[in-house]
Amino acid sequence: MILASISFMIFDYLHPIDISKADDISRVVKSNDDRWIYTQTNSKDKWRFAVDIDRLDPTFVEMLLRFEDKNFYHHYGIDILAICRAVGQLVRYQRIVSGGSTITMQLARLLDPKPRTIISKLQEIINAFQIELHYSKDEILSLYLTLTPYGGNIEGVVGASMRYFGKLPKTLTASESALLVSLPQSPERNRPDRYIENSIIARNKVLKVALKNSIISSFEYRQAIGSTPPTKLKAYPRSAPHLSHRLLTNPAIDSREINTTLDSTLQKQIEIWAKDKSDILPKDTTISLLVVKNSNSSILTYLGSHDIFSDRVSGYVDMVRAIRSPGSTLKPFIYAFGFERHIIHPNSIIMDEETLFGDYKPHNFSKSFSGEVTISNALRYSLNIPAVKVLQRVGVEEFIERVERVSGELKLPQKRATLPIALGGVGISLWQLTQLYVALANGGSANRLHYRPSDTISHKRLCDYKSSKMTTAILRGVTPPEGFINRNNQIAYKTGTSYGYRDNWTIAYNRDYTVAVWVGKPNNATQPKRTGREVAAPLAYELFGLLHILLPQKDWGWHENYLGSSVPEGLRYFEKDRKIYKENRLDIVSPQKNARFRSAGCSAVRVEIKVAKGLKPYYWYIDGDPVDIKGSSTTLPFDHGAHTITILDSSGGTMTRDIWIDRPECSKY
Repeated sequence: MILASISFMIFDYLHPIDISKADDISRVVKSNDDRWIYTQTNSKDKWRFAVDIDRLDPTFVEMLLRFEDKNFYHHYGIDILAICRAVGQLVRYQRIVSGGSTITMQLARLLDPKPRTIISKLQEIINAFQIELHYSKDEILSLYLTLTPYGGNIEGVVGASMRYFGKLPKTLTASESALLVSLPQSPERNRPDRYIENSIIARNKVLKVALKNSIISSFEYRQAIGSTPPTKLKAYPRSAPHLSHRLLTNPAIDSREINTTLDSTLQKQIEIWAKDKSDILPKDTTISLLVVKNSNSSILTYLGSHDIFSDRVSGYVDMVRAIRSPGSTLKPFIYAFGFERHIIHPNSIIMDEETLFGDYKPHNFSKSFSGEVTISNALRYSLNIPAVKVLQRVGVEEFIERVERVSGELKLPQKRATLPIALGGVGISLWQLTQLYVALANGGSANRLHYRPSDTISHKRLCDYKSSKMTTAILRGVTPPEGFINRNNQIAYKTGTSYGYRDNWTIAYNRDYTVAVWVGKPNNATQPKRTGREVAAPLAYELFGLLHILLPQKDWGWHENYLGSSVPEGLRYFEKDRKIYKENRLDIVSPQKNARFRSAGCSAVRVEIKVAKGLKPYYWYIDGDPVDIKGSSTTLPFDHGAHTITILDSSGGTMTRDIWIDRPECSKY
């Protein structure tokens, strides 16, 4: 005996049992209530999920042990009595009546499959002893129930329960438990989706054993016998595919179960809703959206597109992260910064009129002007000229710097901030834009948007509370889209439409939640003449209707007209002296517009460039390339051909001159 024990220990040392197969597990993305929202097969394309014995239905475990290995907790890998019984039955009936393999022996075979021979059976016995030596009974049972085949590419009781019943095996009926016990006996022949009669016979056999051993009552037995197993396989969860793929392909995340902040019910309902809505949208158009809980900036719903499998709309592209033109959606932050710096007040009067900012001449979407308007109405009606005026006073560089502190880096044309950013002349993602609005909804500051509970949260300040409240009050007064009402003006929202109608935006929020919606074509193609207000705003309002059903919400607790009509005397008018404003506008003194130059010889023409007025320092560009020039004048050489001179001042004003240099008449050319 001692010699045998020593020999076994040496064998175990030289040939350790390998359970690495059980480490190749399918991965799961879970919601904030611990539900599965997305699953991924393992490296062998198997649905194999890790098993925790404490999370299994106790009746199932009891049925399994009674049917497969009733002495499981009392033997050391082999059951001598069971083997003797099996051999005796084989001799008596000339056929296999019952098996002698224990669960541990079956696990050994699952870990290292071999043809069924006497030698392989002996090796299974030795491996079973090894397994029992190194692992507890619960660990052995967990490994067995992780690797057990259940038909097709399904392995393990968790995958089987999800596939056949659409639920985890934590709470099972007697019929379901018996089916899961019987399936591994013949995984393909007993599949209820293919061979329902075989499945019922095998299940009923387990039920009889369970009744005989008082595992289930006679009432449960009759109910189970009378039920029909499911004949259609359930689909594994595949919600939030874009976000789930991002998580599952992140090399820094290696856990089998990935927890998120997503609300499983809301995510699923919105995905169904989005697919329905896509049918009424223009051709090749998709929907992308986020729903955020304002108090902690956690993502409740993440929709990269309405259909990830649609090639027609490039559904595989995650439009939450795509860089797009924001249209007018940055205007609220221009005014918020103006409020904070006491440049303007919601009741300040500003002129909406044709205005030239250097060479930049913006127009309103309506192609008309409103004259004197309040700042509140300028924002509510999304007038372009007032927004550009206020941005010029705030300063484009300061505006971008403050926005990027919260949103992260924006994509600037030629890497320079200019006044057109007020109307969408900058690249930003739906994620970044949502971050800004969550801060606005949350009193001027917010945590970083996140979708994992374990993410490190950093607090970002956008503006002060007073300014955010003023801006929110204005946006709460925006007229709802046609066919909708805004009860007690609880929803604040802003729409945006980019050039060519390529992007339709609406970002809406109340005290508790922010809903950000983008509608467009991922290939950046133009759309029919439909705006953010016509397309995206109704969708945002519908989503708030869904939120009211599923999630509790509170009122703001203050009226949107809390300021009344009062305004500080010094802020009554934005343009205190319009004449001085015009006289100090950036100007290129020379060269003149469309100037033409000729060289007296073969050398390049030297052109004097002189700038006046505006806000220093200036930023110089020649043919689109930045040139480091100090001061307000310089002389530069130009070769023959067309050239463009662009000057920006620190307020965002822009002036451009196009010049032409004639070809010199000399041998050099």
